[in-house]
Amino acid sequence: MYWNVALRSIGLWVVLSLAAGHLTEQEKSTIVNMHNELRSKVQPSAAFTQKVVWDETLRLVAEAYAAKCIWNHNPELEDLTMGENLFVGTGPFNVTKAMLDWFGEHEDYDYETNNCHEDKMCGHYTQMVWADSNKIGCATHLCDKLENLDFEKATLLVCNYYPQGNFEGQKPYESGDPCSKCPDNLPVCDNNMCVVENLFQPSEEPESDDTEATTVLPERPQTTTKPVAIPEEPKQVDVTIKNIGMEIIESHGSKMESVSVSLVMLVWLLVALVL
Repeated sequence: MYWNVALRSIGLWVVLSLAAGHLTEQEKSTIVNMHNELRSKVQPSAAFTQKVVWDETLRLVAEAYAAKCIWNHNPELEDLTMGENLFVGTGPFNVTKAMLDWFGEHEDYDYETNNCHEDKMCGHYTQMVWADSNKIGCATHLCDKLENLDFEKATLLVCNYYPQGNFEGQKPYESGDPCSKCPDNLPVCDNNMCVVENLFQPSEEPESDDTEATTVLPERPQTTTKPVAIPEEPKQVDVTIKNIGMEIIESHGSKMESVSVSLVMLVWLLVALVL
């Protein structure tokens, strides 16, 4: 009797741990849609920028790192062309607030000089609107504690971008009339962004988890990275990492897939034992 109760408790804990903090399909769509809506409204306007779409390889990388509950950028992902934005909050997780907080950094960014105001950070904003970044994958994890930050029961959001943005000395996009410099392979102007013909049907949502193709990652061009400033905020206040420097991460897609499969097999085994 005691063994059955223990198995049920362990099985429930594993299921809840796997589910805790994971993004819903609606939240994934919100992330993609808000990125595209905000990218289309940059000031000054962009002569060329692309829509972003959901990517499962990036999501797997984000999921694995978010589970480590570290308030800092991923130190193992410096060799491949992906960018990273982080957000954490102790209250109920609100993906819309996270996107608006990142984009809100534009108030401290001077496009003409390509600099942030003194003592401000704009790296989240510039990565969000980086013209060449066209794939995104995000994940959340509910952390009992966060390393490097005195928060408990906090939700950590990790978003990965491909290709990476925030190259030192480069602006996030070239200003000009919207879509005035769309390349031949992206000839259609859709909401001030350059897209391939018939990229989406009018009513089509971004692809779900199992339909996005795996990203093949080329060798990374030379970049530089600046340290991450760790904010000191009171509990129950949402905070974001502020980093105007390079934000780069590496993909371990196949390894992450193995971890996810193992966790799913563990859940099914525990459920079978309970039943």
